[in-house]
Amino acid sequence: MIRLNITAEGYSEERFVTDMLRPHLLNFNVYAEVRKVLTSRKLRKRGGIVTYDKFKWDISQWFKECPDVYHTTLIDLYGLSADFPGYTSSQNLMPYERINEMERLLKDDLKFHKFIPYIQLHEYETLLFSDTQVMENWLGLYNKIGKNAFTNIKKSVPDANPELINERPELAPSKRILSICDAYDKVDDGILILQEIGINKIRSECKHFNEWLTSLESLGK
Repeated sequence: MIRLNITAEGYSEERFVTDMLRPHLLNFNVYAEVRKVLTSRKLRKRGGIVTYDKFKWDISQWFKECPDVYHTTLIDLYGLSADFPGYTSSQNLMPYERINEMERLLKDDLKFHKFIPYIQLHEYETLLFSDTQVMENWLGLYNKIGKNAFTNIKKSVPDANPELINERPELAPSKRILSICDAYDKVDDGILILQEIGINKIRSECKHFNEWLTSLESLGK
């Protein structure tokens, strides 16, 4: 069994790993362990956006603790600290070019040969837009949602590609959901919707996510 450690941004990403990604990867002889980013050493608090220095210190400690284990990340581009490698210098690149460049620079800076960088384009909630009908059915149970509200958002971006839903604060996937739903729980609603959508649908709609997942599956081959 191949071991894989995943540094996740917060509770939603951690839940996604434990409830969906780990069971999926077990089929490929890969066992995924997950922990949230350390935000306060003094309080031993984990989960949330941190500066790159804090992120680098935390993940580097895990490298040292588990030098023979593969490592990856599950963090959002949206809201990422501007001091992450390439964050500023890549801003004028197209989305996929930008994310690939940032991941390349992150790997170069961390200098760990078993590290597979992954930055979610643009946000965890992006994945929910893989199937907007499921979103509308689920969130419509306890929110008054206009017909095709989420479908229209998805259609507003090139090729109806969920990964291209804009990163600007007022247009980020999570902000768009909250603008439509008075009640939306990022952790609980998010994972229940994604479980109904399923890994295969998500990867078919999200190119960058699919490339990452494929690279993790290949570890067990």
